[in-house]
Amino acid sequence: MPDGNRPAHPARPAYENPEVDHSVNVGAGSPLREFFSLSLWLMLAVALLVGAVFLGARWLAPLVPPTWEQRMVQPILAQWRGTTAQESAAARQRRVWLQALADRLRPAMQWPADMPLTVHWLQSDVPNAFATLGGHVFIHQGLIDRVDSENALAMVLAHEMAHIRHRDPIVALGGGLVVGLSLQAVLGGGSLLGSGGVAGEAAAALSQLSFSRNQERAADAAALAAMQAHYGHLTDADAFFARMLREERSGSVPEFLRTHPDTASRVQAIRAAANGHAAAAVPLPAFMRSAEKKGRRGDGPAS
Repeated sequence: MPDGNRPAHPARPAYENPEVDHSVNVGAGSPLREFFSLSLWLMLAVALLVGAVFLGARWLAPLVPPTWEQRMVQPILAQWRGTTAQESAAARQRRVWLQALADRLRPAMQWPADMPLTVHWLQSDVPNAFATLGGHVFIHQGLIDRVDSENALAMVLAHEMAHIRHRDPIVALGGGLVVGLSLQAVLGGGSLLGSGGVAGEAAAALSQLSFSRNQERAADAAALAAMQAHYGHLTDADAFFARMLREERSGSVPEFLRTHPDTASRVQAIRAAANGHAAAAVPLPAFMRSAEKKGRRGDGPAS
């Protein structure tokens, strides 16, 4: 029974949630337009960041000591050597001759004493040559079979040596690798060291380093200077490129030339540097040519 002396408990009013203000955190414009605007600003910021990192990497890359380059490329070379057959006597003879030619060109290129240089010979019909990290130059037999003189081959070899002398391989790899790592850091995804990661892909693609056209022109200029200093003339300096020009006109563009300056302009520049001065070229040793190419002359310079 309730106590008559206590005051009656007043009835509590029912609770209601306040009405939500839907204008909070909502812009005056279209949400879709705002989304695209923010996305564009984000992409611009990422592009600027990656560009700054790329330029910084290209500036810092030449400061990497050549000995570090050798350590970087050693595992890749070891794997490559493990997949190739045992070197034959003919292969060794060609490799030793190419190395000797490169060593003779060193003084003309003011080669630093601490910069390594190793020339490799590859049994391949592709007319190709490339320079990579650690002072390594690779020459394909297909390129050798397209020239008839030591001078013509020396021009290509000196061009690849100039890339190493100018530190172009480490600049190309450094810029590309740092950009890849930056994009992974910003966008996420992928392993940095796995077979599908940026570092793994960069290591696997050492033979596919592409240089800018300015780097290619600088390498051509250095090679011409070395040829002039070593031989005293530029006879046959254009021979390989003239041969490639004819192959281009037949519809085939070799991989070796796809990132290089226009081949016709290149041939014209070499001939202009020669200034009409001609001298006897040094014949290519017979053992440097493939068995089916021996005793067969090339087509000579294009007219």
